[in-house]
Amino acid sequence: MDKLPRAADMLKKLPKAREVIKKLPKLPDFPDPPDLKKFITNKLKYNPDVSAIQPGIPPFCDGLILSPEDSFLREVCRKLVGVDVCYDGLGCFTTDPPWSLTLERPIASLPRPPDEIQVQFLLRTRNTPSTGVFLRAGDRAALAASDFIGSRPTKFITHGFIENGFVDWITEMSQEILRADDCNVIAVDWGSNGGSMFPYTQATANTQIVGAIVAQMVAFLMQETGNSASSYHLIGHSLGSHTMGYAGMRIPGLGRITGLDPAEPYFQGTDPMIRLDPTDAELVDIIHSDGGFFFTSLGYGMYDPTGHLDFYPNGGIEMPGCDEGLTTYIDMNGGVYEGGREYVACNHLKAISYFHDSINSICPMMAYPCRDYDRFEDGHCLDCSQGGCAQMGYHADKYKPAPGVTNLKYYLDTAARSPTCLYHYQIMITLGTDRDAEELDGFLHLSFVTQTGTVTEYYKLTEDPIKLQPGNSYLYFLKLPTNLGNLQRVRFLWDYDWSIVNPGTWFIFSRPKIWMDQIQVMVGESQNRMTFCAFNNYFVEDVSSDLRVC
Repeated sequence: MDKLPRAADMLKKLPKAREVIKKLPKLPDFPDPPDLKKFITNKLKYNPDVSAIQPGIPPFCDGLILSPEDSFLREVCRKLVGVDVCYDGLGCFTTDPPWSLTLERPIASLPRPPDEIQVQFLLRTRNTPSTGVFLRAGDRAALAASDFIGSRPTKFITHGFIENGFVDWITEMSQEILRADDCNVIAVDWGSNGGSMFPYTQATANTQIVGAIVAQMVAFLMQETGNSASSYHLIGHSLGSHTMGYAGMRIPGLGRITGLDPAEPYFQGTDPMIRLDPTDAELVDIIHSDGGFFFTSLGYGMYDPTGHLDFYPNGGIEMPGCDEGLTTYIDMNGGVYEGGREYVACNHLKAISYFHDSINSICPMMAYPCRDYDRFEDGHCLDCSQGGCAQMGYHADKYKPAPGVTNLKYYLDTAARSPTCLYHYQIMITLGTDRDAEELDGFLHLSFVTQTGTVTEYYKLTEDPIKLQPGNSYLYFLKLPTNLGNLQRVRFLWDYDWSIVNPGTWFIFSRPKIWMDQIQVMVGESQNRMTFCAFNNYFVEDVSSDLRVC
């Protein structure tokens, strides 16, 4: 709502208005420029709620309810607000700043006409998960013949640059959502007729009109079924994220928008009206997976926070599993096109994979608030008692930030291949003290014994030798694909680091040993803390020792 022009904005442009009016044909009943302010004040009965909730009434200019000289004043209005093209039922669009002539958007195009883009809506339900039924705003017969049920939640999913609404990932995500929930899932296609194709500047412009058409469809469904805007969830990848933002700005009370790595070029650093932002829905959650700067590292996605909840898996820039060669990707994906696509945009596509995996995963994809990724990787941010943790992906709406709170940054780690969800473990090892204890260099290893008696492999906590000082504590961070649950005990092992060329590191008549006080294990996902005590016993190098819960 805040993005729509207000009457006050028009009044501020009166000097420009007078210049515009001088160039327009005069009407006998239209006042002279000196009286324009009074005329607008008396005649301008713009209702922002009506114009916003009904995409059929274009914002501001075509939302004016005036006397017979409407057409003349609307023309003045369009000139004032920089409108360059208007489409019935969708509103007006411009290339005036901030849409162009800025550092982020040096040039811009107007969107192509809707009859050229030909946006399509394919409805899938549990009755038609594979085939689906096409819907169109205003087509009551098609809606009545479909399986659309207004009492169910509704999800819209759309694609980004050089894709269409019938790509495999949209079909698979739709079906995965239907496995989880009995809902309406609508795929939005704006690429089959070239709307998402080159040049990129044209595709970015087209997102505006596609967003308006999505809003028009939502308004139609609300009108016909009586459901509320809060029951709608819009999901978009790359350019599709901003497309859904344009839809959201026209739908007051929209429940949720999920941005899957929103496109960076032409959007990062722009005015909020240009890009997806927290005002576009009651909840805006973002997955950042390719946030490197475009001009230096070809990062296609935004790094800047742009939602209520911003998730940065693996730091949000480089994703695990994205360092393979082209032939590997071709083999993995079963084709040259699919493999080449992943080779070029692997990080960018990972946001889709993470969201897909999150839908029916037993592993919750829990993410943790933290100052930055480095601190998170040091193991400092698993405590959820302060700011609260949130689940990345489909179930992000289980956590609602306080009113007015936006740009909350969350971190987590993922696996390289699906299933990508990992469990996070914080390990705190506290050494004991003894009169015979001395500082030694070594490597630390830890194994876990579950309640069922399962013994895990040894996990190496230190890649490089560390100085083991009596009485000190050492913090480590493990990410594992399995939930270990409550533990019976932990199994500790350490290796002494000695050098054949340094006699000072030799132990000739004894074996090196360290004293242990306790090991604490915290499970991020459950927030469960377990303490295993050694009661200041010593541990000989290369000898496994068990510590039990104390």
